Amino acid sequence: MLLFAYGTLKQGGKYHCYLEEAELVEEQATAKGILYDTGMGYPAMILSDSGQIEGEVYEIPDVLWPALDFLEDYSGDPETDMYDKVTVEVEAGNKSMETIVYIAKSEKLLKEPIETGKWDITQSVI
Repeated sequence: MLLFAYGTLKQGGKYHCYLEEAELVEEQATAKGILYDTGMGYPAMILSDSGQIEGEVYEIPDVLWPALDFLEDYSGDPETDMYDKVTVEVEAGNKSMETIVYIAKSEKLLKEPIETGKWDITQSVI
């Protein structure tokens, strides 16, 4: 399965090490949504037709998904999870692909909109 990485999992991000066994499929891709700075050293996104978020696409081996779910605070429990795991279409070059993305479930994560739609990985070094 493919993952759309838009924050600390991107190349150079503080959690990119989680993707060492993953294959980079697209270095530049975009998804429809709004990106927010959480104020905690990582971003959060929500789905929206009014914005565009830049990220990378990775082919994720099945063995890595549990660690990614843990990192993204996703257990499948709608009561406690901070993020939800959904399937979205992303654009890369002149093609469209279906990817998994972690989106914010908790409004307290949505502190400051990032107008550019691009997380600066230097922001995530704490």
